[in-house]
Amino acid sequence: MKSLTKSGCSKSALIKYGDVAGMTASILCLLHCMAMPLVILAFPMLGLAHVHDTFHDTLIAAITLPVLLALVPGYLKHRDKTTLLIGLGGLALFLAAVFIVSPLLGEHAEAGVAVVSGFMLLYAHLRNRRHCKRCSAREQHDASQTAAPAPCNVR
Repeated sequence: MKSLTKSGCSKSALIKYGDVAGMTASILCLLHCMAMPLVILAFPMLGLAHVHDTFHDTLIAAITLPVLLALVPGYLKHRDKTTLLIGLGGLALFLAAVFIVSPLLGEHAEAGVAVVSGFMLLYAHLRNRRHCKRCSAREQHDASQTAAPAPCNVR
């Protein structure tokens, strides 16, 4: 039987939803960064400069939280250092794009770095989901064979 957190959700479900949220946020970030060079000129004319800043703040939270809620627990469950390092590297690169590259080199440079980080994060979340699916299949197989399934450390 799956261990339950206080809220009644299993750790596997938390990792799954964290990965789905992370993949969604990464895709939104990629779309945003790829489209911004085309529409950034219209923002000041339309009075929407503040909307872009608000969107950045939202993306920072939407990308950081799934890394912490999915990739870190995923690492603790699967022990796949590559997935964790790619995810943390992608997060660090994204934060550097927003807080360092943008002020120093401008929005176009930020977009380029953020696109690379978005692909890294998307890959890490996809990799984590694949490990979770393997663990789920292994746990179901183990449950049909024995009473206590072994912890999953997918390699």
